[in-house]
Amino acid sequence: MRVLVATTSAFGHVLPVVPLARAIRDAGHELLWATGSDGCGLVSAAGLPAEVAGMSEADLVPVRKELRERAPARPEELAAFMFPNMFAAVRAPRMLDDLLPLARRWRPDVIVHEQGELASPLAAALIGVPSVTHGFGTAIPPPIVAAAAERVAPLWQAHQVEMPPYAGCFASPYLDPYPPSMQAGGAAHIPVVQLIRPVPYTGEVPAALPPIVVRDDRPLLYLTLGTVNNDSAVFQRLLAPLRDLPIRLLVTVGPTGDPAALGPQPAHVAVERFVSQTAVLPHCDAVVSHAGSGTVLGALALGLPQVCLPQAADQFRNSEAVARTGSGVVLRPDAVTPDSLVAAVQAVLGANAYRQRAAETAAEIAAMPAPDEVVPVLEAIAGS
Repeated sequence: MRVLVATTSAFGHVLPVVPLARAIRDAGHELLWATGSDGCGLVSAAGLPAEVAGMSEADLVPVRKELRERAPARPEELAAFMFPNMFAAVRAPRMLDDLLPLARRWRPDVIVHEQGELASPLAAALIGVPSVTHGFGTAIPPPIVAAAAERVAPLWQAHQVEMPPYAGCFASPYLDPYPPSMQAGGAAHIPVVQLIRPVPYTGEVPAALPPIVVRDDRPLLYLTLGTVNNDSAVFQRLLAPLRDLPIRLLVTVGPTGDPAALGPQPAHVAVERFVSQTAVLPHCDAVVSHAGSGTVLGALALGLPQVCLPQAADQFRNSEAVARTGSGVVLRPDAVTPDSLVAAVQAVLGANAYRQRAAETAAEIAAMPAPDEVVPVLEAIAGS
């Protein structure tokens, strides 16, 4: 079986697919990954072959600026605006320009793409092979996927191919990394769902961890706002009340952030640009984050309760899922104050219902089919 994996170059869209890609390779199949130049670095570091296709994150800087100038003011409305306008209208045409020639040359038996990469179903249809969608978080709600489909419909029309519902994203079983208790019926619009266990992966495990990770009698709290939105002023507001707590605090400001911008910190606080969550999370007692899918699922897979501070994109849906399972506390943007943040952190650090519910969700995740158990599903779809 020859599998072409296609993703956007977004950090949070590339990494969730790595465990399945490795399982495909380890099963003896041929694999090639198509993604933007940023994504190629992540894929190559994971030991997988990659070719550049589509836009880089640098290409998107002016696009994001223009879209934000006309985006809704309410943060929870951003996902419904940004997904069709950026992933469908902007990314998909540029991706198709590169992906279709690559697919015609390499001739895969199946194309596996993440939910944000919307050129793959059309490329697969044009070369006569199936495509399979791999989720990266909660299933995207039907109105948002339908709006994205409207934006890519001209591509299908230009190639004189009838577009299936939802731009062909669910014509094959949908690979769902979200445990059913967190999905809570949100995938009802998808005909066939194949669960796949979310295996935490944020890059290769480093030889050494930050010294603050070494355990002592104080709990370790991990604070991250992801790799995109890392305003130092926001970190300062969050750090001010947290550094007075009797904890060890590990903060990451993202690859483009500057730890020095946060000023000197006491010995029990460490500020880094980036750490491997795969390596660090097993040492943590709780997580405070923007509620990105990778962080939410990575923490819950280990039974870690969390405080969710959603800012945009799918983070509000992820936060709702955490609240639904009772495995954490959610503070919406207008509810974040020094007192509310401290109270939330103290709540999840205690030996209470949040920790118990997180442990129950971890058990549910552990029972989901591992990536290597999903490879036979792909083989059946590809007709291998």
